[in-house]
Amino acid sequence: MHRALSLVSLTVILAACQPAPRQPEVGRTAPPVDRPVAPLSMVPANVCWATDRVPAETRTVFDETGPDGARTPREEILRPSEERLFAVPCPEQMSGDFIASLQRALRVRGLFTGAVTGAMNAQTEAAVRSFQAPQGLNSAILSLEGAQLLGLVPVARGTL
Repeated sequence: MHRALSLVSLTVILAACQPAPRQPEVGRTAPPVDRPVAPLSMVPANVCWATDRVPAETRTVFDETGPDGARTPREEILRPSEERLFAVPCPEQMSGDFIASLQRALRVRGLFTGAVTGAMNAQTEAAVRSFQAPQGLNSAILSLEGAQLLGLVPVARGTL
């Protein structure tokens, strides 16, 4: 029940588009934010954090500009851009063996077709983004929840 609720909350919070991956900031302490992705009670104490930029959601509207019915496009902001904070495996956990396991787990799910190299390359990042998108996180940075869903890191007993 808690897991389903957390997935629904995560999906609602993160439903947004995102540009190509950029180098994220990964750190041990969480910067202050209004709403972390995972409820803090579900995140182990020894976790690291990453931020990722979620672009603004816009739509194009057309305004009539003349008597002849000419229309001019204009972008309307539906949701402003924001920084998102989410729990991630710490850098020391992201060894070559861990990344190779990640690549194999993504391959089993049909998301990764490259060679298992143990290196976090563009193809691996694209597969991570595809895996996490249904959970509402459109990021190439592997989240802690994504790693748990893939069976790569343990899930705390209280969160089951």
